Amino acid sequence: MLLGYIVEAVKNRDIAEQYLIAVFNDVQNELDEFTKPGVNAFCRLQLMARKKLIDFFGSSTEPVSEEKSNNKYTAKMNREQQIVFCGVHWQGKTIARLATELNKPDEAIRKILKECFTIIRSSSK
Repeated sequence: MLLGYIVEAVKNRDIAEQYLIAVFNDVQNELDEFTKPGVNAFCRLQLMARKKLIDFFGSSTEPVSEEKSNNKYTAKMNREQQIVFCGVHWQGKTIARLATELNKPDEAIRKILKECFTIIRSSSK
């Protein structure tokens, strides 16, 4: 499942396998996080994968390149929506951090993110 998640992000199985290996190599450094009560191991692995993918996706203020984000959802988003969505979803950035980077109020970032989810929902029908 995790490999599929990473493949969907990077669109290249060989690169995805390298990221998967890197994630599992880091598990030993975060064993205490996995053993906390109520922690879902898959969710924790997914979070670790997202952190690893930050290097792949670069800075959140860079436009999302076609090769990195070639999917039907982000293709329907404008540049600003792609930056916000990828910043939150792939890079794990907070609303506050994106607001600072994009020089916009938090509420504007929330509105853009809601627009992204509306695009995703309407595209899934």
